[in-house]
Amino acid sequence: PSDKPIVGETISPDVLWSCTTCGACVNECPVDIEHIDHIVNMRRFQVLVESEFPTELGGTFRNLEKAGNPWGANRMDRNAWVAECDFPVTVIDGQLPDDVEYLFWVGCAGAYEERAKKTTKAVAELLYMSGVKFGVLGARETCTGDPARRAGNEFLYQILSRENIETFNEVYAQYKGKKKVVVTCPHCFTTIGRDYKQQGFELEMVHHTQLLNTLVKEGRLKPVAQSAKKLTYHDPCYLGRHNQIYEAPRELLESTGVDLVEMPRNKERSFCCGAGGGRMWMEEKLGTRINLNRVDEAIATGAEEVAVGCPFCRVMVSDGAKGRESDVEVIDVAQALLRSVKNGGNQSSANQSA
Repeated sequence: PSDKPIVGETISPDVLWSCTTCGACVNECPVDIEHIDHIVNMRRFQVLVESEFPTELGGTFRNLEKAGNPWGANRMDRNAWVAECDFPVTVIDGQLPDDVEYLFWVGCAGAYEERAKKTTKAVAELLYMSGVKFGVLGARETCTGDPARRAGNEFLYQILSRENIETFNEVYAQYKGKKKVVVTCPHCFTTIGRDYKQQGFELEMVHHTQLLNTLVKEGRLKPVAQSAKKLTYHDPCYLGRHNQIYEAPRELLESTGVDLVEMPRNKERSFCCGAGGGRMWMEEKLGTRINLNRVDEAIATGAEEVAVGCPFCRVMVSDGAKGRESDVEVIDVAQALLRSVKNGGNQSSANQSA
């Protein structure tokens, strides 16, 4: 065996750090090679043993360590969005009351990123309108550890995940029902739902598009078909390929009466937005930008709007649309539903301002 290091000799650092962990290569591979696991393992070695990683990640790691979110925003501001809602939102201080059916995990982007906050508020309002009792943890949340783990900082991931698992255990200590958590971020969905199982912790995870779709089917939310806007849906990698959730967001969009057109690359063959695997916080230097590649495809459909089901995708696709100087609008599936439900005027809060 060669005593030369794999990274630098066989695999260039550019290749190692370009991976978005989107899972497309795993999906296409005829002999089922799990590329992502190997890439993340090599990244772990580079970060934890060699201390060699893209400089931008240094800031991200420090922010996660000190502030519990990748942007370094104030921990106490996780609740700021609640004050912007004109309906009540229960912030859970101690244990989860038995009448609360869902814990709404807001996530870092959902709490801090201006575009993602719109999704958070839309989901909260729809849950309120449908009569679903839910609560949020506010400042008790910290990052799930997804960016740390995918970028190879396993040590930091373990710290963050343990902190969250302890919080969940406190919150659910006396809870009698099923431990159900609804999330808007597919990265939180996967990390809490799958990665935390490795630490022996299990919750019933549901993505907001799944829950909202169920509420529409049960008649608890009544969308009204509007004038058909032409809209295309971008499948997030961590919702689609990683979790096989393709139908719920599409059914929801169709229930609002939009004219849904598919991009050539969709569902299990969807193209990545470019933000996964910690790449949200790294610069792209090679080839064409992933988000521009994807936005070109969305614009080519002739759609007026692009719907997404992930805060990272939302940032990347809307930045891409700006980069192409396109006036295509990027919205979350939940916003498309809220607009349609409010048009119906048949819900108690339908007269509230959009």
